[in-house]
Amino acid sequence: MSLVDIPIIKYENGKTTNIYDAVAQEEPLEILINDQPCHITMRLPGEEIPLILGFLFTEGVIGSIEEVLTLSHCNDVSGNRMNVHLKTSTDKDLEKFISRKSSSFTHCGTCGKDMVTNLSLSLSKIPKTVKITFPQLAEFQSKLIKGQQAFQHTGGTHAAGIFDRYGTLLALSEDIGRHNALDKSIGKVLLARKADEAKILILSSRLSYELVSKAALLNMEIVTGVSSATSLAVELAKNMEMTLIAFHRGQRGNICSCPERITLEE
Repeated sequence: MSLVDIPIIKYENGKTTNIYDAVAQEEPLEILINDQPCHITMRLPGEEIPLILGFLFTEGVIGSIEEVLTLSHCNDVSGNRMNVHLKTSTDKDLEKFISRKSSSFTHCGTCGKDMVTNLSLSLSKIPKTVKITFPQLAEFQSKLIKGQQAFQHTGGTHAAGIFDRYGTLLALSEDIGRHNALDKSIGKVLLARKADEAKILILSSRLSYELVSKAALLNMEIVTGVSSATSLAVELAKNMEMTLIAFHRGQRGNICSCPERITLEE
């Protein structure tokens, strides 16, 4: 577990105490593809291989882990640079990927509705094979909470848990970034060759367009988060026929799309 103890002055009810407090470690990770620098993310150190595989999959750089030849640390003392060699990637493909990542940090004039439409058209509708109740979802969420070891020590990490239709936990990951936590879990599912079994995603965060789009690429049928959903996330979920549940806390939540997968008790 990547935690760091720092000295703090704790103030409570007019009294101060000098103690050490555990915080989540934050380090940069630079990803190189075929020796070309492509992306830098701030992350909780550990589980770099599933993080990178999940990231490359959800960014459309790879369609499966079979496209990866090697994935290893670069020869530097930091341990914060990793190089991926791919079978089929070309310089042109990498330029398009780098350009797309760069444009996400600029005002490029892209309309949110266009993003939803383009992604919806590129993917098939998500099948409706899962039927579940809120008590069952509460059990799945409980498994996620119990697995949040870093959060229990620091209160400073997000988590993403991927389950099959029966509630078996396929992958659970934590990170300082909610996107990284999900990429790690997706990478673990890909490594375990269990992508077809992944049906339900439980998140400890709000539901944004980016998270829902990552889930859609894995055909996740039900996605829940403890906080609110954004407008584009709801629109994309509706277009993809994904069941999206905001403010999911135990046996309550707001069903934003496709309620037919949820059996509601009278």
